[in-house]
Amino acid sequence: MKHVVKPFACCAIAVVTLAGLNACKKEPPIQSNDKKFSTSLFKKNLQEALASARGYQFVITQNGQVADTAAYGIQSIDGKKSDLHAFTNIASVTKTLTAATVVQYMLQKDVTIESKIGRWLPASWYIHDSIRNITFKQLMTHTSGIRGSQTDWEPLMSTVASPITAPKTPEYSNINFALFRAILPKLNDSVKFRQQEQLLAPGEFRKWMSQEYIRLVNVHVLSKAGIPARGCAPVEGKMTQMMSEAPYRLIGSDFGNWTEKCGGGGWVLTTMEMSRIIVYLTHTNNILSPEERQLMDDNRLGWIARFPVTGGLAYGHDGALYVDRNKVEGLNWGDVGSQTLIIRLPAKVELAMGINSLGADWRKVYDIVALAYNKSWK
Repeated sequence: MKHVVKPFACCAIAVVTLAGLNACKKEPPIQSNDKKFSTSLFKKNLQEALASARGYQFVITQNGQVADTAAYGIQSIDGKKSDLHAFTNIASVTKTLTAATVVQYMLQKDVTIESKIGRWLPASWYIHDSIRNITFKQLMTHTSGIRGSQTDWEPLMSTVASPITAPKTPEYSNINFALFRAILPKLNDSVKFRQQEQLLAPGEFRKWMSQEYIRLVNVHVLSKAGIPARGCAPVEGKMTQMMSEAPYRLIGSDFGNWTEKCGGGGWVLTTMEMSRIIVYLTHTNNILSPEERQLMDDNRLGWIARFPVTGGLAYGHDGALYVDRNKVEGLNWGDVGSQTLIIRLPAKVELAMGINSLGADWRKVYDIVALAYNKSWK
């Protein structure tokens, strides 16, 4: 979930009509026994919890339609107002996009969540046997035994060449999902993959895999949610920044280009586009079939969080990035950062959120959302 941004130090929810995901006339409140869920109260509760941020944006949807939105404060140190349509590095929310793409191959190819990943990695790489025997499920649930967070090509190649010595117990590692930058292109077309691997110089082949991974996520997720082609590079003049929070003086940093390290983080989207993704994943079969959605949910593939709230279970993934600006070890006052979240809640409610600043510690976004949601029944 949390990345530290290099080169500084980056760590780290029936078919419905969604034309433009424009705000619509509010639906009648959802009832639960003798109580009703209020989206306006949910918005108020979230705003109170985020009051110290330099800027934030969120979209609340209900029954597949925009129920309410908020854009508060600034999105960058030049004073630009916070904007639902400004771009941000969505950090580890990227993992949900990656998982939703991979799952679409599970029922089409000779591969299941229990299949081993060895045959789907580049033949030109040295691959240790302990890596070959990792399953798709272990990668997508962070139970592979892989440790580490650096997701450039060199660290990935070093990881697959080394024995796994850590236990296969849950331990979050961005490398797990970054490996799909190499796996997905081969899953999609193994013949073309082999041809490219033989024809291209190693560096050019790695660039091809990066570009192919980005193309496949666009094809299998973004385009099916009505989102134009996006990638993992900044959108010039339209980006939010990672910022510090008061009382520390206002400073900021950009995200950099993640094209060659995308997969576990790095996709560049707007908050409104994150909202479209969680809505289309939840309320339509455009992206996932019912069987694929069930596979993803039952095994928590691309959902780092699943927890009880009023009326049922919430499924979500958050993301977090920071830059060490004060030269003191760990996250604290004077560093800059951002947090993102998509979450699917009972009562047919979803939330997409971006927060543009950090103070002395990470915000506990799931606690914030659960409390705000649970207090919105009246």
